[in-house]
Amino acid sequence: NKLYLYKSILYINTKFISDNEEIKDIIEGLNIKSRTKRITYTYDLSCSYINNYWKNINTCGFKNNKCYTQQKKDCKYKNGCCRRCVYQSNKGCTTSNLTCKLFYCTEVRKRHTVPTMKEIKILKLLSLNQRIILNHDYFSSREEVLMDIYIGSLTIFIIRILYRYITKNIV
Repeated sequence: NKLYLYKSILYINTKFISDNEEIKDIIEGLNIKSRTKRITYTYDLSCSYINNYWKNINTCGFKNNKCYTQQKKDCKYKNGCCRRCVYQSNKGCTTSNLTCKLFYCTEVRKRHTVPTMKEIKILKLLSLNQRIILNHDYFSSREEVLMDIYIGSLTIFIIRILYRYITKNIV
């Protein structure tokens, strides 16, 4: 509850210590005093948590490059909702986007217990604006997402999203 205080300048020279294994990663993140390094650490650790959660599980149920929903509706489309992403390849996603990793359609939610942003406790190291940005930054590269989180402004985020959408769809 007091993370905003612990990230403040008041604790700049403080080294946090805890024996509690549940918050070990949060303590390590708090001990990273560089804001950009702490954000990168938080993002990468969250991505690895999701990757480990779904390790060896076909989350979207792909068969013949069609997900659960596309199989159910017998769509002509392939590659699920990722078909709209420029970072998609035959071997999967070429970038590590946490927002995309945390998106699950209703069909996946019916079949699996899915993790949510609230369950990833390390994300509490991010501010509310940064978590809102992270929750809505679909189809972007890891570097673009990290830049949006570093900036932390919702207005600039919306402008950057519109710019990326326009440039990717016009070209």
